[in-house]
Amino acid sequence: MIHFVTTQSHSTTLRFLIPRLGPARCRDWFYEDVFRRRKLPSGTWIFTDHERLSAYELTLAARVAFHLQRGGARVLNHPARVLCRFDLLRTLKTAGINDFSAWRAETFPKPESFPVFIRNEYDHRLGDPPLIPDQAALDAELAAIQKSEYPLVGKLVIEFAGEEVCPGVWQRFQTYHIAGETIAHTNVVDFKWVAKDVKDTKRLKRHPMFDRFIANEQAFISKNLYADVLSRAFKLAQIDYGRADFAIVNGKPQIYEINTNPNHGDHEKLFRAIHPRRAAIQRYSEDLVQKALLKTDLAAGDAIKIRIDDPMLKRHQAWWKPRPEPPWRP
Repeated sequence: MIHFVTTQSHSTTLRFLIPRLGPARCRDWFYEDVFRRRKLPSGTWIFTDHERLSAYELTLAARVAFHLQRGGARVLNHPARVLCRFDLLRTLKTAGINDFSAWRAETFPKPESFPVFIRNEYDHRLGDPPLIPDQAALDAELAAIQKSEYPLVGKLVIEFAGEEVCPGVWQRFQTYHIAGETIAHTNVVDFKWVAKDVKDTKRLKRHPMFDRFIANEQAFISKNLYADVLSRAFKLAQIDYGRADFAIVNGKPQIYEINTNPNHGDHEKLFRAIHPRRAAIQRYSEDLVQKALLKTDLAAGDAIKIRIDDPMLKRHQAWWKPRPEPPWRP
């Protein structure tokens, strides 16, 4: 059995994946449920949403992972080891993978290059942040945030690293890493630098390089491009399950984030919405992701229970009353 652990507010990422893998092979848990359990089933446990947990919650999750691992379960994304966004970006810069860096906003940093932008450390809602052109503008923006009574703690200042694939068009790649297997997944293009799958599909189809965009994705997925550098990044991040978002700048991958709880969409809607020429290669990649996940499943199932006996968890466990284990939540 594969057990995903998510925050309660972000469990919807799995609502289509679990039926595809099969409820007999896969289920989800909320951290609140896991913290209260005196015993947990064996199997493979995948911890997610690290950046959305407080330091205290991360510690509790790490204690649970410790006891699961000691009891014979397989643990992916151990909460004591996974690097969250700030530490990841700094580590990738130090390792020479990224050419850009990040600073905590409350330090009123002086970046090495401009433009920069500001984003939250604890979520994935980047939106369309303005690019800040110089140090004076950055200082003014940070002061304005404080003046508006929002804390700078939890915000990052990040150097801009992007490159148009052609005038006015940007691209973003996505690659999965699942228990040592790296899988190229998607190459999207957009007409803005925060590239997502473009909404104006009619404009995209009219673009003179549309055929090139399709060919780029075909090559990216079929050849599993950039797998070596992505595998190295996941290893540095100590992330066993996640999806990296990156772009190619000056000929090399620049990794913006690794999401440990990526969204798995509704295949019926997904393949109906994307261009027909993308459907086959997307299905191929999705099948690889599904197979890689199923390969992580241990033979040991729910019949084997592991005792979670830890001083830090006792007061949470005291709130728990015996009841059937939580079913899969759509």
